[in-house]
Amino acid sequence: MPKLPVGCLFILVSIMTIVSDQGIAQTPKVDCKKAVTTVELKFCSQQSYAAADKKLNTVYQQVLKNIKGEQKQLLVTGQQAWIKFRDNNCNFEVYPSRGGTGYEIFRNGCLERLTKQRSQDLQNYLNR
Repeated sequence: MPKLPVGCLFILVSIMTIVSDQGIAQTPKVDCKKAVTTVELKFCSQQSYAAADKKLNTVYQQVLKNIKGEQKQLLVTGQQAWIKFRDNNCNFEVYPSRGGTGYEIFRNGCLERLTKQRSQDLQNYLNR
């Protein structure tokens, strides 16, 4: 077997821990409260952002159910513009770390923070 560079070997081992011997992707068992490796931190940042995004989608759907017509279209258009803003803003915010091992972790953190803020804004609308 040819000798792999350390980085490739690390990636290969990481992939092997996620994919079972049948080739089916499995969720790695990571305690995010104790995460320390880059792989663990990246996984946890993805999970945390995904949870925030799921909550945003739930609140957004609740708001959509309560409005009609032009107001509904304004929300849809505004949400689409907000997503572009969020993504571009986070790309700008974490730009200095591009190419680094923490880039995706920092970007997910930014996406999560802004997504939670948007969820709260929409929740505030529902609470009026």
